[in-house]
Amino acid sequence: MGSAGDPPEGVRLPRQSRSRASFDRMIEAALELITEEGLEGATVQKILKSSGTGAGTFYARFDSRDALLAYLMSRFWAHTDHEWQIVLHPDGWSSAPVVEIVYQFTQMLVLWTRARGALLRAFLMHAMAQGNQDLLDRISVGDNTIADHMCTLLLTHSAELKHQELEQAIRLATLQVVATLRSRIIFAWGSREDGIGDHALAAELATAFLRYLGCPDNGSWTGSEGLGARARAVGLRESASEERTLF
Repeated sequence: MGSAGDPPEGVRLPRQSRSRASFDRMIEAALELITEEGLEGATVQKILKSSGTGAGTFYARFDSRDALLAYLMSRFWAHTDHEWQIVLHPDGWSSAPVVEIVYQFTQMLVLWTRARGALLRAFLMHAMAQGNQDLLDRISVGDNTIADHMCTLLLTHSAELKHQELEQAIRLATLQVVATLRSRIIFAWGSREDGIGDHALAAELATAFLRYLGCPDNGSWTGSEGLGARARAVGLRESASEERTLF
């Protein structure tokens, strides 16, 4: 998919402001269609109609719809990496105990997954349907990058944790939270209710995370504060309507 910072194969980025404007309109239209209608709704014809651009303009920038989707995915995961690096940077959590960090993390990840649900589902389904190993690998890299940041953050609090293989445990616990939310939010079709709200889900995931690391939740931080000031301060988005600003 090219080196870091390069567009995927089959994508030609604009250099002039006029070309950039039409390019941005196509990106905005594609994201809006995916959010509202799912992957199948983001056809080239609908993108052209919604963006007010012609076929020649589209194919001047993208070899195909698949090239457009690859571009959207590459931008999405690059922004995701950057966003979580900021949110989980140790400097922002130096005064917080492990219990608070983990509770805040699971709440943030629930909000993040909800806000990006339509795009995440589309990108994951597209990668699996295509059987494109590069796209599938990029999803795995994204998941493990979040785990990397959690490892870096929680290892600065190793005195509070008792697991003998701490770094491995942090990674596995983080990936388990990611997988649970992916199963529940991204791939849970329909509107069936199971009686577990997002706040309760985040709290239960935090409890399991802490116990696995050997740091039982002793009630020192209940999670009742909701999404903490640290996350809000770095601009973690709480609604799907803000997602299109990623691009």
